[in-house]
Amino acid sequence: MKAGEAAAKSGIVKGKRKPRTQRKAGGRRVLTIVPPEGVPFDLRLASLFARTGAQIIDIIITVVSSLLLLLALGLTGSVDFDTAQAIASLIFLFIGTPYYIIAELLSNGRTPGKRMLGIRVVAVDGGGLSVHRIVVRNLMKEIEIFTPILLLFSSSADNLLIPLMAILWLIVVIIFPAVTRHSQRIGDLIAGTAVIAKPSAALLPDLASQSATIPSAERFVFTPAQMDLYGAYELQVLEQLLRGERNDVNRPRLSDVAMRIRRKIGYEETVAPHEEEEFLQAFYIAQRGYLEQKKLFGDARADKYHDAQHSDAS
Repeated sequence: MKAGEAAAKSGIVKGKRKPRTQRKAGGRRVLTIVPPEGVPFDLRLASLFARTGAQIIDIIITVVSSLLLLLALGLTGSVDFDTAQAIASLIFLFIGTPYYIIAELLSNGRTPGKRMLGIRVVAVDGGGLSVHRIVVRNLMKEIEIFTPILLLFSSSADNLLIPLMAILWLIVVIIFPAVTRHSQRIGDLIAGTAVIAKPSAALLPDLASQSATIPSAERFVFTPAQMDLYGAYELQVLEQLLRGERNDVNRPRLSDVAMRIRRKIGYEETVAPHEEEEFLQAFYIAQRGYLEQKKLFGDARADKYHDAQHSDAS
């Protein structure tokens, strides 16, 4: 499908947001996000293996942290085993949820486990990953994962019903993402989030080299604050649109995208209708150079929500 046709089906001309869909792409489940700008992009959903692996890593981190704190408090030698186990369970509960919330807020939807496995959390509606979403999904994790685990290890040998129910519940929690539309666990459904595999955004070099000769690249000037609003995903979509055919159908779509970008970045200078395509090309050149410079200094921006968590946290 051509870029113009894809933009048309996404509702880009009328400004309507097409309901998010999910499709099979090479055997992989894909989440199509349509942000307010109306330009859709696909994100590969994280596999069950990756999510489980990330969860195990994070649990190991929180358990080790709880044990170290217990040792630091000097309680291991002054109380019996059952009391120490109960104290460790309480410490685990108090450390667990804040650990996930703070990590996802400060690291763009990623805990250390998610970072190691190359996955992250996003909002399924194309909006920013707000503090509310992160708090809700991780509070639900207490019910889904942490409480059953604590029941499993703290139950006495005389009562096998509780650990059996905890095991069955954990099995349901593990399988649940495989049967939901966007591979969501219960907390994700309530918070409106999903876990995706971090894509490698590759920007093709030839369009930038061709566009670098365009005189209008110097006509339109963009500030760092304006270019900071978009990332590599959106730049790839813009590249696809600029590569599309120029005809009476596609030109209005380019005009609509130019208007949306100008509105988003607060570009106040007048752009004549015949300059809109040149505006997009100039923005592509400036945005690409800005992202490459950021990447050079270790600040790779995957998408326009790169800093959403930091602004929400502050």
